[in-house]
Amino acid sequence: MSNLQRDISTENMKITEFVDELRKDKFLIPTFQREFVWEPDNIIKLWDSIFRFYPIGSVLYWVTDSYLHTHRQLGGFEFPHDEDIVRQFETWKYVLDGQQRATSLLVSMLGGKGRVEDDEDFDYTLHFDLTTGEFLFPSKLSKKREEVPDEFLVRLRDVPEWTPKDFFQIASAEDYCDEVESNLNQIFRIFSDYKLSLIRIKGVEVNEVCEIFERINQEGKKLDPFDIIVARTYRVEDEEKGQSHFYLREKTEALYDTLTDRGSRFQDLEPLTIVQMFAMCLRKDHPRGSKFGTTPAALDNLRTRHFDEYWDRCEQTILDTAKFLSDMRIHGPAMLPYIYLIHPICYYLYQNKSPNRSMVRQWFWATTFSVDSFRNARMVYDFSKTFFGALEDGKMPNLPPIAISPRRLVERDYRSRSASSRAVMAFLAAQKPKSFIDPEAEVLDNVYLNLSQAPNLHHVYPRSFLSDTDLPEDIGINSLMNICFLRARINIQIGGSNPLTYFEEFRSKVPNFDSILDSHLIPKEFTTRDSFEPEDYRDFLYARADMFIDALDEALPDVQVIRIDEEQEEAEGRFG
Repeated sequence: MSNLQRDISTENMKITEFVDELRKDKFLIPTFQREFVWEPDNIIKLWDSIFRFYPIGSVLYWVTDSYLHTHRQLGGFEFPHDEDIVRQFETWKYVLDGQQRATSLLVSMLGGKGRVEDDEDFDYTLHFDLTTGEFLFPSKLSKKREEVPDEFLVRLRDVPEWTPKDFFQIASAEDYCDEVESNLNQIFRIFSDYKLSLIRIKGVEVNEVCEIFERINQEGKKLDPFDIIVARTYRVEDEEKGQSHFYLREKTEALYDTLTDRGSRFQDLEPLTIVQMFAMCLRKDHPRGSKFGTTPAALDNLRTRHFDEYWDRCEQTILDTAKFLSDMRIHGPAMLPYIYLIHPICYYLYQNKSPNRSMVRQWFWATTFSVDSFRNARMVYDFSKTFFGALEDGKMPNLPPIAISPRRLVERDYRSRSASSRAVMAFLAAQKPKSFIDPEAEVLDNVYLNLSQAPNLHHVYPRSFLSDTDLPEDIGINSLMNICFLRARINIQIGGSNPLTYFEEFRSKVPNFDSILDSHLIPKEFTTRDSFEPEDYRDFLYARADMFIDALDEALPDVQVIRIDEEQEEAEGRFG
C-alpha cells in the first residue's frame, strides 16, 4: 500500500527540461508499456505540431514508492541509468500515457539508432530546414544539402544551446531572408516558450492505476495488476550479490507449459489468479497478522524474495489444485461458477500431505449452490483458516445446509456467464456424461469446454422443435434443465428432431442406453412415450430437476440438502 498522500495535479514543463528529466531517469518508462513503435513520419508530425504551437496532448505519470522494472532502451536510445542507484530513490515517476510522444522527443533530441523497415541503423537525430520550416532525419540530409546551404540545416538538439554568435552566423549567410528569419525565431521560440502539459497522480493504488491506464490509453491496451507485479519484482542477475535473474512472466509461462503438457484445461487461468494462488500459499505460511492476500493492496506486499523462496512449492500446489478440479470434471476456469473458489482449495492443499479430498469436494458443491457466497476477500481468508484449517487439524467442521429449488432450476435460463448456469453445468459435467453412441466414452474426456461458446451444449428438446410448440409462459426453451453435454458431431446429427424420435434411434443401436441417460440426469420415462404433448416438456424439466437435486444430495453426504417446493417458495417470497 502506498504511503504517499493521494493527489492529482498538473504542471507545465519546457521541452528541454522534460527531455533532460527522461535522460536522468527522473521519468521512467515501465516495461508494461509497449515498445516504441512510432514511425519517423509520426515524429515529424509531432514536431511540426510543436513548431506551430499546436497542443500535443498531456503526459500522464504516476508517482509511487514502488520500484518497477523499466525499459533500458527505447527507439534506439539506451538509458544510461544504473539500476542500483535508481532503486535507492524514495519515489519514482512512471509515464502511463504519452510514452510514444515522450520517447519521440527523447530520441530526436539526443539521437539514437533503431530499425525502421529495412534500415537497421536508422538515425533518429532530427534536423530542421530553416528555408522551408520542415523537419528531417539524417537519411534525407545529403539530398537536402544539394539545394540548401549548411547554415540553414540545423540539428535540433543544438538549438537550445545557441548563442548570439550562432544567430549572427546564420544571419550572415548569403541567402538569408525574411522567411529564414521567421523560421529561425520560431524554432528557437519552441524551446523557450512552448510548454508540455503533464498530469501527475500520486497516492493511487495499483488497481486504480490499472483502471486509469485503461480509460486513458489511446491504443486501447488493458493494463492488468499482474503487469505491475511483474515490473515490480523483476531482477537482473547480480553475481557480486549472489542474486540470480528473476522474471515472473517467465515463471508463469513455464507453469502454463506444464499445464498444457499435462492436458490440463487450466492453462487458461489468468496470470493474476496464479499470483493470487501463490499469495494464498504464503498466507498459510504466515498465519499471524498475515500481510499476504488476493486484493491489490495485499499483492503489493509480494517481493522478489518471496517468489525466490516459495515459488517451487507454490507452483506444485497450483498444479495440484488444477488437477484436483480437473478430476472433479471442472474443465478449466471457465467452468468455475466463481473464480475465488480456487483460492481456499489452493490454501488447503498447500504443504498438506494427506488432504481430505472428499470433504473438499463437498465444500465445493455446497459453496457453489449456497445462497450466500463470499462477498469479499476477507470472507475467503477467514473461511480458509477456520474451515480448512480445522479440517487439516483432523477435525470435521460442519458444512451449512443448502436449500435448492426445482422451480428455480426449471425457470432459470442458461447463460454462459451466469454463475448459477456454470454451477449447474459444472455439476452435470461431474456426473461424467457419456456419449449418446458409446456408453464407455465420456463426452468431456479430453475435450476442452468453454462455456462462453456452446458447440458442446445441446438442448434435450431442440430449440427448433420447441419453437413450433405452444409452451407455458413461465417455461423457456433455454431452461437450465433442458441443457446437456454432447459432442458437436452428435449435436449436429440430432438437429431439430423430436426427442422421442432421436432417443428411440439411439436406444435401438446402443446397448445399455439407459445408463447413458442416467449419466446426463435425463429421466428415461420421457424418452419412451408414444407421442409428445406440450405439457410433457414442463413435466420433463421438473423431473430432471428432481434427479439433479437427488444427485446433489447423494454427492453431499455431510451436507443437508433441503428441497424447497413451490408452496414454500411462494410463502417465503422467493419468487415475485
